[in-house]
Amino acid sequence: KVDIDDFSIITDPKTYKLYCEGRTVGTFQFESGGMQKYLRELQPSTFEDLIAMNALYRPGPMDYIPQFIARKHGDEPIVYDIPIMEKYLKDTCGVIIYQEQVMLLSQEIANFTPEESDLLARAICHQRLTQSETAWKEKFIRGGMENGYTEEFLEKIWRDWMRCGNYLFNKSHAVCYTWLAYKMAYLKAHYPEEFMQAYFTINDKAI
Repeated sequence: KVDIDDFSIITDPKTYKLYCEGRTVGTFQFESGGMQKYLRELQPSTFEDLIAMNALYRPGPMDYIPQFIARKHGDEPIVYDIPIMEKYLKDTCGVIIYQEQVMLLSQEIANFTPEESDLLARAICHQRLTQSETAWKEKFIRGGMENGYTEEFLEKIWRDWMRCGNYLFNKSHAVCYTWLAYKMAYLKAHYPEEFMQAYFTINDKAI
């Protein structure tokens, strides 16, 4: 009997070996050839690694995958503009990947309320800043300067956010997607014959 909803499977070595070898055909969100290639390069060792890859492997974010992998392996230094950023970017090797990271940093740096930070992240991700960008930017600069940051530094952070905004993914969604994918990978790693039989049966019916 297999309890596939038991969170203790989240550290299963056999499942991570499957990911590291790129043997993910038939698993939700991780089965494309490109994803398999990046998994072999990344050698994921934690569930956070898988969540990040799930969020990054999309049009736009894919440009940041090599940097994420290089930082994961220590081939590129992890740099934080200010110490507080490590608190929110450590799990992603200093790379901003999720909407929630922008939300939390805007609260820390510029005193945005949770509601304001949510609206900001949504606007950035959906490229809806054309009319409101000036107002959001002015609020961010003003709030950051009140907290002792220089205008030059705040301008840099804002530019970084605008540059990466079109790829920011919602982490809560990425976690749910990755948990479902991980459970499929766990079944494939431990019960490959049964898994592939079910996979081909389902795909045959779909055809």
